[in-house]
Amino acid sequence: MPIAGQMIEGGLRLVRPLGRGSHSLVYFAVDSAGQPRVVKIFPAHLAAFANREEAHASRLDHPRLARVIGRTEVDGNPALIGTLARGEVMFTRYTQRPAAVHERRAFLLTLAHVLDGLAYLHENGLVHRDIKPENILVEPDGGAKLVDFDLAGPAFELLEVPTRFGTAAFQSPEASRGEPLGPESDLYGVGVLLGWGLHGALPDPEEPLPPIQDPLEGLYLSLIRFDRTRRPNDALWAREELLRLAGLPY
Repeated sequence: MPIAGQMIEGGLRLVRPLGRGSHSLVYFAVDSAGQPRVVKIFPAHLAAFANREEAHASRLDHPRLARVIGRTEVDGNPALIGTLARGEVMFTRYTQRPAAVHERRAFLLTLAHVLDGLAYLHENGLVHRDIKPENILVEPDGGAKLVDFDLAGPAFELLEVPTRFGTAAFQSPEASRGEPLGPESDLYGVGVLLGWGLHGALPDPEEPLPPIQDPLEGLYLSLIRFDRTRRPNDALWAREELLRLAGLPY
């Protein structure tokens, strides 16, 4: 187990744990020039996830996505070095619920930034495959970044064994079946988050949330359609529709 203050390869000093990724322990660190960094440490037996995230995320460069900028080792375990995304995880940031009622502008800015990042990711042929509050870091004004790409991969990737990607409460129906995933599956996760913001609760497929009089209710329902072929698959369109319906500039 790494310890606070430990120096690692590349002149980085681990400062404190920040949390856990899907397959990693995440540390706040400082490089030799005093710049803040994130170090994601993977157990040796999960090196394939480190390799995967490095291959996909190291070529991404967008203000709404955390960046992977290097690789190192910590006590023989593979580790990735990334830029620091500031803020709190989404559900910790929005404590007054429904968030779209109490902090409407900030909450919708958060979702618009997530959709910005997803549009760029999708344009580059990738899907995130784990849209959830823990992977969205939000600043006080609502500005947000999408993090944790160790489950990300090519859109509609065919795997040797069907794999259920994601986290159950935010997982699209096709993800729960282990099918290849496309952009519409990421947008399902955004829809779940929008529903949480509108209703103050997560939707239950077995017991739909009661409808409310909000101009964004229709967009929310379209994003969580069970049939993936009837669900929006364009993150840029979803972003513009979100802001249009809310009467915000885009």
